[in-house]
Amino acid sequence: MATYAETFQRVLDGDYTDATPEDRAAAVREVIEMGAGAAAVVSFQPIPLLDLVLVSPIQIGMVQAIGRIHGYRLDHKSVLEILSTFGASILAQNLVMSSVKFIPFAGFIAAPAMAYALTWAIGEVSEHYFENGRGVDQDELRDMFKKVYREKKAEKVAAHRHDNTLKSRLEQLAEAREAGMLSEEEFEAKKAEILRDF
Repeated sequence: MATYAETFQRVLDGDYTDATPEDRAAAVREVIEMGAGAAAVVSFQPIPLLDLVLVSPIQIGMVQAIGRIHGYRLDHKSVLEILSTFGASILAQNLVMSSVKFIPFAGFIAAPAMAYALTWAIGEVSEHYFENGRGVDQDELRDMFKKVYREKKAEKVAAHRHDNTLKSRLEQLAEAREAGMLSEEEFEAKKAEILRDF
């Protein structure tokens, strides 16, 4: 299975000039799903503020890939300007996500849901922005971002409201690694497997 970085790179290297609208939509959906899933997985780490370093490159790469599908080549600075246009400042969103980690257990579960929802919202709003030739009103983009974020976060929270075993499964996995029963590579593969359905 391809990683999010491989997927983004394949899209960035691709040529979508003659792609049908359906092919473009499928490529965008794949990029958003990979980006949101990867953001949720990396945000599962326990250290507040580290999310800024881990999630931001995923979101930037995702926006670059979506822009490429629509014929735009963007550098990091352009992506950051786009994100601030619709109220998704990387720093602000990651500070909120990191601050929730100071809440015992609830923060441990909430951070991945927030990372997933934020990244998904960035993807959908970016798609709308590029699909409309980058000429969308800022207020419309902000409203769309807030709406998609709330919907996706609610979906994730509802899907895992009764999942009290997630933390214990991850703790058991960490204990197995510390006991030498799993290599680092096996640990990461098993962790990704557990979190894939999160």
